[in-house]
Amino acid sequence: MGLLRGPDFFYSLRFLRLLTMPWEKTAAFKAGLVDKDGKKLKKAETSEEKSAYNVFHKLVFNIRRLLGKVPGGKSAIARYATALFLIKDHLKISDKEMSKVLKEAYSLDLLELTEDYVNGWYLTEDERKIQSGEYALTRDIALPRTGDILALEGTVVKITEHEPIGSIFGIKIFEGFHHKTRQKIYITQEDICR
Repeated sequence: MGLLRGPDFFYSLRFLRLLTMPWEKTAAFKAGLVDKDGKKLKKAETSEEKSAYNVFHKLVFNIRRLLGKVPGGKSAIARYATALFLIKDHLKISDKEMSKVLKEAYSLDLLELTEDYVNGWYLTEDERKIQSGEYALTRDIALPRTGDILALEGTVVKITEHEPIGSIFGIKIFEGFHHKTRQKIYITQEDICR
């Protein structure tokens, strides 16, 4: 398999496949478990339904619905930045390695994308750090540990001035503290407003 081996490779590709597959083509949609927007319609009861919609599917579908709300969502990189960063961070691979996997699996070369959709509104003057402050979320955010959607649009996130904790294809990822859930969350600049 080369770049990635074993379960990490399998689950990464499975994750990306579910993340990009049209809702109507998922087994969960065909079984009547989710609607055309990926929202759960009913609980999986039979073994066939449980294999079409389990905890893994719930995580991916929740992330996918959240990413669909990202400003600039017409760009694949804009829609999937946070999810791709979490995969990249977990697997400890570079942007170049991540790009190779995506190119082999989906013929998608993210290193060639040049669209710069990210604003610099909340960066310090040297553009190296994000400014301290309390911000409102512009979209729902999944918690990094569970994937559950608990940081809702409009709720407050506190950020202390810091450099990005990472990046994915040039999009900076920052860490914030969500007041309501008292959890750490990952954001891009597009996820917050004052």
